[in-house]
Formats: sequence, C-alpha cells, structure tokens
Amino acid sequence: MQTRHFAGIASTAACVIASLAMPAIAQSQQSGPGRLPRADQLIAVPVGGTHVPAQKQPQTLKNPYEGDPVAIAQGRQLFTSMNCAGCHAPQGGGAMGPPLSDNEWIYGGEPGQIFMTIMQGRPNGMPSFASALPEESVWKLVAYVRTLSQQQAQEHPQKPMSKEPERESGKP
Repeated sequence: MQTRHFAGIASTAACVIASLAMPAIAQSQQSGPGRLPRADQLIAVPVGGTHVPAQKQPQTLKNPYEGDPVAIAQGRQLFTSMNCAGCHAPQGGGAMGPPLSDNEWIYGGEPGQIFMTIMQGRPNGMPSFASALPEESVWKLVAYVRTLSQQQAQEHPQKPMSKEPERESGKP
C-alpha cells in the first residue's frame, strides 16, 4: 500500500517538473532575433557554389554575433586558442590552409557556410570542430573570421579598372 502511495507521489512530481520544463524547452527551440539557428535551418545552407539547384532559394542565415565587438574579440581568442593560425596564418592570410582574408572562399563565405565548414570540416585538411566547440562559440569565431576579409579590403582597396590596360613591359 505504501509503495503505491510513493509511486503516485513520484509520478505527480515528475509531471510537475516536466510541465515546468516544457516552456523553457519550447522557447530554446524557437528561432528569432538573437537566437542560434536550428539544425533544420543549417542543413539547408549550400556548401560553396557547386550545389545542386534547389527548388526554392535557400534562406541566408544571419550570424547572431555579426558586428558585436565583444563576440568578435572572443572569436579572435578562439582563433588563437584553437590554433586556427597554424593553418590559416595569424591574420588569416593563408599558409597550409586557404586564406581567410580575401573574398575567395572554396566552400562559401556566407556566415552559415563558414559555420558549417567549421562544424563539419572539409576534405584535405580542415578538421571538424563540432565535438570541440559549442555552436555559440563557432558563431563568435565566424564573426571574427568575417572581419579578416573586411580588414583586407580596407587596407588594400582594389584599384578601379581603367579603360586602357596598363603596359607592364616597355614594348608596344
């Protein structure tokens, strides 16, 4: 008789705990301003420019930390601590790995594409960091990496094309 009474109390307590946790779980799964993208949003991100055309235009994911100076500074610390510079050079100029400071990205330079590259890794050298970094940290790293190409553009602006090609040799 007592066992049945304790079982009833335990199941009632479990129901109360579950009902209290449900709003928090539902809220954490919602997407909105300031929230991290859901898995179903990330899976639709095209990788590079050679993807199979979709029936509809895939959505562009916005980095929740884009332009946030604190998050960018934290991303820079992650870039250093995770030894990204070992392959991509300290300022993202490229070494063993491709440069991150230009606008030519093998697997795409949009925030969602960079996120997926870091999380999944890429063939021929880029390891997956999905088990090493939480998604929030990866987004901060993406925010920092995107500033590298912006800095390069400011330091070395492209010259406008002249109508006549420049002659590099002295020959006509």
